[in-house]
Amino acid sequence: MKYSFNESLSRRNHGGIIRRSLPLIVPLVFLGFFFYFPLFTILEEGIRNEAGKVSLSNLASILGEKYYRKVILFTVEQAILSTIFSLLLGLPGAYIFARYHFRGKSFIKAVFTVPFILPSIIVVLGFVIFFGNNGVLNRALMNLLGTDSPPLKILYSMKAIILAHTFYNVPICIRIIAATWSTINRNIEKAAMSLGAGPVRRFINATLPQIWPGIVSSASLVFIFCFTSFAVVLVLGGGPKYSTMEVEIYRLAKVSLDLKGASALAIIEASFSIAFMFLYLKIQESTRYIERRAASAETIPLINAIKSKAGVLVIIYFLAMVFLVISPMASSVYYSFLKRSGWGGRLTHTLDWYIKIFTGQQASLVPVRYLGIIKNSIFFGIVTIGVSLPIGLSITYYLHRVGIRKTGFINALLMLPLGVSSIILGFGYIRAYQLLPWDMTGRWYAIGFAHSVVAYPFVIRTLSTVMRKINPSYLNAARSLGAGPWRCFWHVEFPIIKPGVVAAATFAFAISIGEINATIMLYNPRYITLPIAIYRMIASYNYFGACALGTILIGICVFVFIVIDKMGFEIQ
Repeated sequence: MKYSFNESLSRRNHGGIIRRSLPLIVPLVFLGFFFYFPLFTILEEGIRNEAGKVSLSNLASILGEKYYRKVILFTVEQAILSTIFSLLLGLPGAYIFARYHFRGKSFIKAVFTVPFILPSIIVVLGFVIFFGNNGVLNRALMNLLGTDSPPLKILYSMKAIILAHTFYNVPICIRIIAATWSTINRNIEKAAMSLGAGPVRRFINATLPQIWPGIVSSASLVFIFCFTSFAVVLVLGGGPKYSTMEVEIYRLAKVSLDLKGASALAIIEASFSIAFMFLYLKIQESTRYIERRAASAETIPLINAIKSKAGVLVIIYFLAMVFLVISPMASSVYYSFLKRSGWGGRLTHTLDWYIKIFTGQQASLVPVRYLGIIKNSIFFGIVTIGVSLPIGLSITYYLHRVGIRKTGFINALLMLPLGVSSIILGFGYIRAYQLLPWDMTGRWYAIGFAHSVVAYPFVIRTLSTVMRKINPSYLNAARSLGAGPWRCFWHVEFPIIKPGVVAAATFAFAISIGEINATIMLYNPRYITLPIAIYRMIASYNYFGACALGTILIGICVFVFIVIDKMGFEIQ
């Protein structure tokens, strides 16, 4: 049978497209079974009534109750307020790091970024220890003022939620806005100054339009994190009065066993968060375009600012950041070396908690030994690397090296897990895998795969940073010498992106070891992780043991961050 030239070319192109699409087959199968299938199961559960017919009655029931409408509004309100306060506190820091250079700048920037890479349960623990009614701050104020009652009652209120979210997300604002601020065109500011514009007008008319993409990008990311926050609201909210959709989904599914109500609320939350995620990705693309066009601006010594009138403000800002960022974490570490002698007795210094941990003793109120808890967390971290890294690498290679149309849409589709909370993901596993012959809930691989789904979008974003920096001339030279796609990748591209692969792997490990949302939905007593154990110890008021486990978790996360930061990767 004879074919025309056009038919032969069409068949050749068709075969080429299939070959180029091979790297996506395994990732798509994985995402289909471990993300989209659970997500669509929740969707189906939420839009079917008790008779199994398609109906909006579950959604109408949720939206018709005043309590759940209040929960939805509070979720949005606290996310907006947390974002605003994070920006207000982050902007001065971004200005200082972008405009000035000083000794220890990298170290201070790294210290200020530590909260972002800490698990949310550690943030909660630090705030309970430092800001609690019997915490470090209140005890110091009670001794100073000679009172018997705590003067600052912050916990279990809206103030606690916003303060914790601000603490958690200020580093994002500082790093992203500082990265944008450091590349603006200073000539525009000089021109405005020469025309007589004062500092405020110069900032509004000359500086703000240039740093606006970084502000919007960081605000979008912070809003998503605050909107889907779980552990902070669960513990520091103190009850139904300050509850969010994330917490209510957990309560409906795990406490009330109202799966249809939980599914309906999950649909509402997922609709919001997916919309915010699409907006964030769109903003990120425009921000990258602007940053590629700009050149880095030179900085001036910080000592010049300190000697001027602005020096007082700089010092006050750094002291405020130390108070907000360092104090809660330092208090947690300090408490890990304390114990109380008897009920209500005085505090004494001790190494007992670390002796219990490293000699493999039984954890209090947790049916697992301390070393078993640490081993579980490390095991799930390794599983997450083993799953999310190959999947993220395959997807990144496909998006950056295969010429396809509508890449933006495919990119958003592949990054969708970034916009769906892990509480919803864990709940989706509970519903989806009950439909199969075997129930995956409580199995180690269910937890590992859930962690991998949560981590792989961050793997993609880390790898994309280095893939974009590869000079196309290297690939053209390799192809001209007869190297195929795989040889080009292994011998040309992989050696260049190897630091990015290491950074992505450590990032995935850090996300897994601190993940609590999906884990609290899926775990069984055999697979308790560090965040779950810390949460249960906080709930039982065993703060000293929780601080010891938390200090170990802080140490692991700080080490991971140092690896990432040494590789030169910015949080995006």
